[in-house]
Amino acid sequence: MHVVIIGAGIGGLTLAQGLKRAGVSVSLYERDRTRTERLQGYRIHIAPYGCRALHACLPADVYDLFVSTSGQANSTLAFFTEKLDELITLNTTEIGMDTAHLTDTFRSVSRITFREVLLAGLGDVVRFGKTFTHYTHEPDGLVTAHFSDGTQATGDVLVGADGTNSAVRAQYLPQAAHSDTGAVAISGKVPLGSEVAQLLPRPFSTGGAMVLAPHGYFGFLAVHEFRRDEGGQALSLSPDYGIDPQLLFDNTTDYVMWNVLARWQKFGDRKAISAMSAEEIRALVLRTVGGWHPNLLRLIEESDTGTVSVHPLYTSRRPEPWQPSNVTVLGDAIHAMPPTAGAGANAAVVDAELLCRGLRAVGDGRRLTDAISEYEKAMLDHAFTKVAAANRNLEQGVADNRFALAGFRTFLRLAGNVGPIRRKMTAAIAR
Repeated sequence: MHVVIIGAGIGGLTLAQGLKRAGVSVSLYERDRTRTERLQGYRIHIAPYGCRALHACLPADVYDLFVSTSGQANSTLAFFTEKLDELITLNTTEIGMDTAHLTDTFRSVSRITFREVLLAGLGDVVRFGKTFTHYTHEPDGLVTAHFSDGTQATGDVLVGADGTNSAVRAQYLPQAAHSDTGAVAISGKVPLGSEVAQLLPRPFSTGGAMVLAPHGYFGFLAVHEFRRDEGGQALSLSPDYGIDPQLLFDNTTDYVMWNVLARWQKFGDRKAISAMSAEEIRALVLRTVGGWHPNLLRLIEESDTGTVSVHPLYTSRRPEPWQPSNVTVLGDAIHAMPPTAGAGANAAVVDAELLCRGLRAVGDGRRLTDAISEYEKAMLDHAFTKVAAANRNLEQGVADNRFALAGFRTFLRLAGNVGPIRRKMTAAIAR
């Protein structure tokens, strides 16, 4: 059996690693011309279930590389008001989770580092500069991927791992297109110097923090601190990217990442915002959240403008069942979701592990379409649970309802003082 994967994102690379590890022939085609053409400079949050999926797919040395180059372990998720009044802090150590555990822990990893880790050992598998256009089925049952340069790749299975605007999904499942949530996230990065660290309450240093603000705004902040060797050098893969040094692409400097989310109209005209410079966008955020705590405003004000960016938020609806074939999809290609559950990357690696497991079983005598059918059912079940949570969190955050906000804040304050409720909430985020 030979598997053709379209897209060298997190899910596609994890699947390629798992198949190669299992001895299944695989080739992966990526439209970027080089491995460093499309850098993304923010952190990725990997939950315990994502770590377990990665551990199942990656060779031991590659998983060890993932662990060693991840940031300082995360153990908390805190909730604050916009005035930095602490509402509740969920601490995984309270439910017995060990931040030093190989898999059952939360990890923060640089996107750049993570992609380099997932590419490790795949030099004979990944082909760059290949833009997928369409696929065709052959008379013998094989499937052929066609590329814009006129080349082709034929295999027993074609997997669309090509992101939110997946060309594979558009041909195979056009009814499963994603939709605009009407909300947007504006984000930036601030180097984590000693003065910046003093602006942050203690829980910020051990995990992410949500800011529950009035008027339909909310925020998310997280610290990413690289592990360092005895000489103080960051334990991070740092190839020469051939670009001018910028914080957005810096793979060694500790930083604070911030996001402010709201419906587009809260910030103004969508087209006008899209045409703004980074400096203008930063000034816009400062004006719109001007009533927030001065420390939060200072973080935004001191952000490197090269890191300030605007992210429209998309989601997807679970499609009706379809007839399985030797074409399938994973990750954002089928279940795009807003980042408000911290689940996008995790869902993609779980997809990869589920599909890898199913395709390995084909070598043991299972029918290919049965394996893919079982994968697709399991994928839809787990992924759209995460999509629903992300949508629910987003809607709650951008709802301009002061009574609902007051009620939720009161609940969190009370839960923070009731051990069993607090621990149950903590266990829920670890699932």
